[in-house]
Formats: sequence, C-alpha cells, structure tokens
Amino acid sequence: MRPVYMPSFTLALLSAFTLSANSDGVRVFLLQPDIWQAPRDDVYLRFNMTNQQVASALTDLTICSRVYLTALTTLQILLSYATADNFANAIMMYVVGGKHFFRFNNKPQEVMERLEVATVLRQWRHYCNVLSGNTYTVYVDGVAMATGPLHVDDRVLPLNGTFVIGQEQDGLSSRFNRLQILKGRVAQINIWNYGLLKSEIEAMAACRSNILGNVLSSDREDFEQINTSNYNESLPEFCMNNDDIIVFPEPRLFSESIRFCERVGSFMYTPLNQNESMELNKTLHREDLCQGQWLWVGATDEEEEGVWRTLKGEILKDIFFTPGQPDNTRLENCLYMDRESGQWSDLSCLNYKACVACDMSSNTPLYLRGLCMEWETEILVEFQGYKNMKPYFHGYYGLMIYRVREKEWILFNTVNNETQATLTLASLNLYPIGRHSWTLLLPLCDRSVGSQVELSLSTCQKGEYMCNDGQCIDITSRCDAKDDCRDETDEDNCSILKVPNGYRAFRPPKNIQDPTQPLQPYVNFHFLRFLKIEDVQQAIHLEFIISIEWPDTRLKYLNLRPDIHANKLSKQEAKAIWRPELEFPNVKDGELKLIKENLFVSRVNGALPFDFNAVEMDTFYGGVSARLIQEQHYSGSFVCNFDVSYYPFDVQQCSVLVQLSSLSKQLVEFSTERSNTRYGQASKQSNYVIGGFYSVGDESNYTTRSLLEVGYTLTRRSTRIVLAIYLPSLMLLVIGYSTLYVSVNMLQVRLTVSLTTLLVLYTFFNQTSSSLPNTAYVKMIDVWFFSCTILLFFIILIHVVVECLEKDSDSVVRGGSVIRVGQMGEKKMSRVVRLSAQRVLRLVRLVVVPMVVMVFVSVYWVLLLDPQTKPRENSSRNT
Repeated sequence: MRPVYMPSFTLALLSAFTLSANSDGVRVFLLQPDIWQAPRDDVYLRFNMTNQQVASALTDLTICSRVYLTALTTLQILLSYATADNFANAIMMYVVGGKHFFRFNNKPQEVMERLEVATVLRQWRHYCNVLSGNTYTVYVDGVAMATGPLHVDDRVLPLNGTFVIGQEQDGLSSRFNRLQILKGRVAQINIWNYGLLKSEIEAMAACRSNILGNVLSSDREDFEQINTSNYNESLPEFCMNNDDIIVFPEPRLFSESIRFCERVGSFMYTPLNQNESMELNKTLHREDLCQGQWLWVGATDEEEEGVWRTLKGEILKDIFFTPGQPDNTRLENCLYMDRESGQWSDLSCLNYKACVACDMSSNTPLYLRGLCMEWETEILVEFQGYKNMKPYFHGYYGLMIYRVREKEWILFNTVNNETQATLTLASLNLYPIGRHSWTLLLPLCDRSVGSQVELSLSTCQKGEYMCNDGQCIDITSRCDAKDDCRDETDEDNCSILKVPNGYRAFRPPKNIQDPTQPLQPYVNFHFLRFLKIEDVQQAIHLEFIISIEWPDTRLKYLNLRPDIHANKLSKQEAKAIWRPELEFPNVKDGELKLIKENLFVSRVNGALPFDFNAVEMDTFYGGVSARLIQEQHYSGSFVCNFDVSYYPFDVQQCSVLVQLSSLSKQLVEFSTERSNTRYGQASKQSNYVIGGFYSVGDESNYTTRSLLEVGYTLTRRSTRIVLAIYLPSLMLLVIGYSTLYVSVNMLQVRLTVSLTTLLVLYTFFNQTSSSLPNTAYVKMIDVWFFSCTILLFFIILIHVVVECLEKDSDSVVRGGSVIRVGQMGEKKMSRVVRLSAQRVLRLVRLVVVPMVVMVFVSVYWVLLLDPQTKPRENSSRNT
C-alpha cells in the first residue's frame, strides 16, 4: 500500500523518473564478468544514501535490480546496505548454493528462504522485493514467487548508510571478501519508499518500461565505481534471447551428431534464415573450426521429398542452397553447410561425416560428479566458447575443463589459478563426457596427489542413471535385465545391497522402536498343501512357505523397485548379512527338504537424500526405509499326536514348531502380534476339514531360544465313515436281533445266523481298528463294537436258554421226568414248558433288547456328539 503522504517535490519529479524504451538506454555495470579472472575484493559500486533527497528514513520499501551472472562464488551479493559497522545487514540480498536470501534491518525473511529459482548463467534476471504494510513479496522476472508476513523488529530503515553493489559489507563500506562478490553485470537498480504495483513490476520485467526509483536509481544517480566499467543498453535487449550455439568440430555421421547433441543437453542447430546461416559461418572462420569439413544442418526431407523440416518438425522456407542444389531427390535427405561458401547442399545421411553445431539456448547444464562439493550448484557445468580449437567446459564456480594438447584435458581452478587434475582420452574426437578416471595433481577431498579419481560429466539429473558414455536413462531402467544404454553399462554392477565396513553378519540387528528389546521379526506362514495325513503313523506331510521380514538399519540399498521380486539378493549378497536360521523341533525323523530359498528387499519408505556428488547416480535407501524378506519353501512330515477317542467325530489339534537356531530370545524373539498364518487351498480334504489356523509365540521362560507354534485343526469328515461303519454294524445287529423272531423249533437257523453275524461283526471290528492308531485308551468306536458284540452274544445265549427250555418240554412229553402223572397231566405240563420258552423269547425281543439298545444309543450318541466332551483348541490362538 502506498503512503498517503509524499513530499510535493517528489510528486513533481515522478514524471521524470520514467524512461521509455526509446530513450538513450539503460546503464549496465560490469563487475568482474571475465570467467577466467580470479575473483577480487576491490570491485564494486557504492552510493552514499545521505545524497538521496527523498526521505531520511522509510518503513515501506521496493527494491529492484536486473542481474546477469557469468559465474558464481561462495556468496553472490546482489546488493548490500549498511548503516554502521555493527549494523552491516540493514538490507542484503544474496544467493548461497542456489538459494536466495533477503535481510531487512538485519532480519532474514523466511518467505525468501522458501523460494525455489533455477540457477542460470548468462541470462538477465529481474528481481523485485516489495515490503508494503506487514507483507513481504518477492518477484522474479515479473512473477510473484512468494509472499508472506514481514518479519522485522523495527520497521524504520534510516537512509544514512552506504549502498554497495557486488560486495558484502562486514562493516560500513569495509571488510570485503573476494569469495563474497558478484561476477557479471547489473542494471536497473532502483529503490522506492512505497510498494510498487504488480502491473508496474510486470512491465519493468518484460522490458516495456523503466520506472526509476524515487529514492535511488542507477540510471539517475552517479554511483561511485571502484574498478568497474559501464555501457548503455537499449531496454528491449534485456528481454531478447540470443542464440547460444556451440560447434563441435569432429567429423560424425548425421545420426551420431544428433545423439551427441542430445548427450550435451541440446539439439542439432538449424539456421532459420540466411542471416543466421551467415553468422554461423562467421563463427567457423573466426574460431578456425571445421577445417576442410562440412557442417551438418539440422534438417531433412526424409518425411516428404523436397520439403525440408527441422528436427523439431518446422518447415524451412529460407534455404541458402548452393547453385545446382539439391541435386538428388531420392537418396540425399540431409543438408550440410560448405565451410568456405556458407551455402547448403543435400547429402546422404548414412555415408558422410561432418562437424555439428548444437543449440545450447535451452540452458541445460551438465553435472560434474565425483567431487566433494557442498552445494549442488557447485557441480553445474556449461559449454562456453573455444580454447585450442575445442569447446571448453565452464564450471559455474570457476572450474574449467579444456584440452591442452592432443588427447590431454585438464581440470583448472580459476579461483586459485591451479590445475587440479589431468585426463588422457583414447581419441582426439572424444570429450570428457561420461565416466573417466582423472589423475590428481593437487589433493582433492580425501585423495592424495597422484591418485586416480573417477569423475563423471553429463546432463543426467536426479531420477536418471548415467551410462558410461554420458547417455541418460530413467533410473527405473537400471538393472532391469534389458540393455537401455547404448554401451550396455546399465546392466553392470547390479548389486542392490551395500554392506558397510565393520558389518558383523553373526549379530542380529537391533530393534528399531526400542533398542533395549530383542528384534521381533514379522513371520508369515503360508500352508501350500497338505499332501498326506496319516492317522496310524501320527504324521502329516505338508508343504509350506515361511516368510520372515525384518529391518537392518546397518545396511543400505540401491535402486529398489516397488515389486519385491525385482529386489532379489544374490547368494553372495545373502551370505554377507545376518539372516535367521530356523529349526523345526517336531519334524518327523529329522527329514525336512528345503525346496527353494530366496531373500528379497521390500521398499517401505522413501529414498535417502540424493547424493549429487555420486558418480554412479544410484538411488540409495537407508536401513529404516526397507525390510529384508527371507522366503523358504519346505516339504516334510511333522508329528501330530492324534486323539481318536471320539473317532470318527474327532477334532485334531496339530502344529508346526519353528525355532531360531543357536540364538537367544534376548536377541531375537517371535511374537504373536507379528505373526500370521494362512492357507490358500480348499479347506475340505478327502478325510478332513482343515481350519482354525493360528500362530503363537512362546512367551514362557522354559526355553532360551524363541519358539513359534503355527497350528491348525483337522476335523474329520464323518459322513462316509458313518455309512461305512455304523450303518453296516447296525444292519448286522438288526440281523442278529431278527433271529429272535425265528420259530422256537428252528434252533439251527437261529444259532447259525447269530453266530455268523457275530463273526462278521468281529472281523469288521478288527478291520476298522487296524486303520486307527494303537492306543491304550478305549475309543468310542471300540465302545460301539463292544456293545454290538455283547448284544449279539446275549442274543445267542438267549437262543441256548430257549433251546434248553424246549428240551425240558420234550422230556415231559416222553415221560422222562421222575414225577409221574396221568395222560392229561403230561399234556398240561408239556404245554406249560413250551409256553415258558416262547414267553422268554418274546420278552427278550420285545422288551429287553429294544430297551437296552435305546438306552445305549441315546447315551452313546449324546456323549459322542456333545462338543463339551471333545478336546478343543485354545480360542486365544485363533487367527
């Protein structure tokens, strides 16, 4: 918000503060723009703020400037204002490591610190800082990049100090540091005592107007220039994008030239008119490039004969053809420039070589990795000019890479004027792009003189992988079993595990949540299939996969993928780290087959901060960001104590016991909460229904090693057994019972049928018992057969008793008795005896047997089917 009050003479001069684009121009100051020159601390602009005539102090403020950086230093000071030796940061705008900062009355503004602006060189950038009311807003190139509350203890800024451009004042206009400077150009430095409107700032940034500050303006005031120079520039020039072309003079095929430009972050240059073509040809002669060669022009007519298009698809309309060209309408689909005449001709793309010009106007930097730099901006590199007839590399902070002779290149530090390392390439046509081993001439990081240091130079950024030749591919294509790099180096060194020095593979990792507690791994027990359930042998043969998952914070991992199967460790890697070794105490006869074993890494959190110095450019994950997963596929028989008391309505409780081998539970412990059990097949098997899966960790103190019980229940399927045992035995019982209805006179029939039934039942009983485990206790099925056998035995005895009664009747009839009676008496006595035998038979078949059977069957089936009488699994173990 603009102040309400303004001096009258200020209002009268406002119209004079605005320059149009048609004026004499804008003053540009040069402050150490030479990138080869070592930085100095005696180059700056200075202005005494007491010379301004607007106000003695201000509370609102707008300060703008336009900056063109040619190189970076430890601290780029865009502007600095001090009022006293002990108040040197009254205003300071500076850049450190690519991050921008702004101080007002020695108070840093947090809004500016959150600003993200790409670091660029050799490009004009317009900054405006607006402090209006309680709000601070920063504009970059006319765009409001950040806004927020103004943080300051005292709003009043006295205008009695010294304003300096290009140096930091550690005291009032004193104590400068040569590494805290600005290298480049500055223009349009203006200060207002109010907040400019957004539209006004946008107009200035877009070079539509040049509004001069009412407090200070570099286009009005006479700045004190210390070892600087200046010139005038027309306003539109600040917003013009000049072509930035680099010519690489080595002969290459057309396709190779396209790929080479891509490797340096650009594309093949195409002059769009004859003026651009002539300028390019002048560069060739001025720098003495492409001697005796042609220069490829980035255009082809392969898509449509006679229609020349750039590699971006634009149709060329102004083509500077040599007379008589093009001379082949079919086979020659590429263009080249003749170095001598500067004119174009068509040529075959496949059979000829020429030098190439790459358009670098996209400002895509290269990255020099392998040095121990503090900020990422320190590894930024650009192509800049020519030295010894070759383009050279310019590091943003003063490192130069250039050819000195034949195949030899050097790494030169312009800040100290020292050569740090040398490199000898295999060919004159090669550049130090990609990965190379340099020889140190000076100590670098922790490496001594004469040692080899691997450096890489490419345009590859975070999220990409650099092939050895400098090609960039997506990091997800690294080690994916496909050759994505042209040199096929993306499938080299595909280890995903980094074991630190001093790692002890015999010691388990610590618990992340509580280091005083033992490690509690996650256990997933997957029953694959139940192959055989042997009642008599009391063993169950099954297959299962046990998966154990745990973190190891001592390790680091590389390039982890979301799919764990793509993060499989090799056998050598698996041997290098700690893994849980398992034992199975209840395996039968100690025979257990390990079918397959794998060790995977599961990514659970994000990657570590990207190490911009790393040559490999791999993505690293810390130990807390991933978990190791050991999967083991086993097959074997496990002992299960079958309780067949209630056969065939029995429910068996079985388990697989898992124990850590030779490891105290004080170090690693299985827990119930971190275990899970599942079964993926159908629960109904031929003889059993499988269910009730659970897993329980042993929390007792009876054992020193941790034990995990993985259990399940087997419920016997009784329908077939009822039909195969109970129904036939019941039918036999009915047959035996039916003999009670046979005539008393037919003893042979009754005895034969009863005895045969008893024998069949006994045989049936033996056959059934042989299919069950031998037990010392009596089973319910035994009770059933015993009862049936006793009942049939009782029926046979009844038949014998009845026969005896019948014989007694016969003896009476034949007079065999001692007591003699008359004829009428004998007949009467015989009738009484016969009636006694029939009465006994009738009593047994109608009363005794039915009552006994009813009572037995009721009690038997109540006991057999009552769930309260059966052994049940612990309900707390269910999962």
